[in-house]
Amino acid sequence: MSAITQLRNPPRRRGMCPGVLAPMEVGDGLLVRVRVPAGVLPAASAKRIAELGRRYGNGLVDLSHRGNLQLRGVAVLDMAALIAELRALGYVSEDAESEAVRNVLTSPTAGLDGTAVLDVRPYALALDARLAADRDLHRLPPKFGWLVDGGGQATLFDSSTDVRFDAVAGAVAGAVDGPLFRVGLGGTFEGAALLGHCRPDDLVELAAALARTFLELRQTLAEPPRRMAGLVKALGVEVLRERVTGLLSCLHPSHAAHGSLPSPAGQGREFSSTQISSPPPPSGGGSGWGQTPPTQHFLGPQPSWLGVAFPFGRLDCDRLEALAALTHEIRITPWRALLLAAPQDDAAEKATALGGILDHHDIRLKLTACSGVTGCDVGTTDTHADGLAIAERAAGLLEAMRMVHVSGCAKGCAHPGAADVTLTAREGVYDVALNAAPGGTPWRSGLTPSEAINAVADLSVEELSRVR
Repeated sequence: MSAITQLRNPPRRRGMCPGVLAPMEVGDGLLVRVRVPAGVLPAASAKRIAELGRRYGNGLVDLSHRGNLQLRGVAVLDMAALIAELRALGYVSEDAESEAVRNVLTSPTAGLDGTAVLDVRPYALALDARLAADRDLHRLPPKFGWLVDGGGQATLFDSSTDVRFDAVAGAVAGAVDGPLFRVGLGGTFEGAALLGHCRPDDLVELAAALARTFLELRQTLAEPPRRMAGLVKALGVEVLRERVTGLLSCLHPSHAAHGSLPSPAGQGREFSSTQISSPPPPSGGGSGWGQTPPTQHFLGPQPSWLGVAFPFGRLDCDRLEALAALTHEIRITPWRALLLAAPQDDAAEKATALGGILDHHDIRLKLTACSGVTGCDVGTTDTHADGLAIAERAAGLLEAMRMVHVSGCAKGCAHPGAADVTLTAREGVYDVALNAAPGGTPWRSGLTPSEAINAVADLSVEELSRVR
């Protein structure tokens, strides 16, 4: 199928598309992902994307857990023009195959945070470019992900991915010539299998070698895994280490067995070597921004940035353009929030006036929800409105919990895992479950939206605690 045929006849998809040329069709039109390399979006580009979102979409912008922007409500006939404009800006690859594998998550404060071990932007951008250019790597599964973390105040410590490069001081790995990357496979910093350490200049070549090794070894199994964690579970980390030994600075991480590994965040947490081998969270699991904040200082005014979040990670093009006017550069984070680099003096007041959330204690950050009836063709309730109503009615309860999830169906696209309270919609009513995933055994069932909101508002902390 040609690119133009794909644009004119995009397939209906229930998950994120493997490339922009085959966007996902949802209830309010086509959803188009704008991939921002290293999460660094110049203000001029943000303003241009806002203009395109108004012209070709419905003016809504979603922030994704993978550090991307998503333009909503794009008409099929406008796709070719939109893709051409985004490609001219450098945010769409030349083909869907290269676009699909450029899944590189990067520290959002790289180059802004003086407490970070290393400014990882050059290495993340080089990896992104290699993934786009190396056709051998285009055979990777579409969701195969990479992470490049410099540490500091906005660490990606708890983000789970297939291959992670976490910057650590050279002394941690017994080196004396500067920072290294601690290489982990299949999980969070704590949960990933430890491969070893590499020099920053070897990151791209090591990544390419690991990708090829993954592709070769997975074919030796009866059921080829689509994620690195599955391959490590099946064959063990030593098999992969042997293939890439020449690119590792510390050939074997056995020294870790005799001591603890400090967190790259530099916040004093330590983990023993026995903790490093635990399995990662289920693929696709995520959480709302408020559930895994990198640090309590992430939001609000900082010397180098201003963190701004929005309920459910959604804003509109007018707000994106207005925020861009307050800075020279926006950073896209995996916590569905934005950072304004070197913001204007009055940026905090203006961002608040735009509806932005600057206080990390704001209870709206404990809400997560899919688009619901306003943006999904299987949704039957207004999930965002119902979630905000719960925040207004049950503020005290939300302060004592981690998350309330309002799901438009049992799939749980916004958060497939368990939440303290989960509302699962079906045919205009909700089933309410406690400490369960969408579709879990209900505590109350068949409630109208107003009844469900009242039920949650009347729920006590003690009652919630009894079912934990």
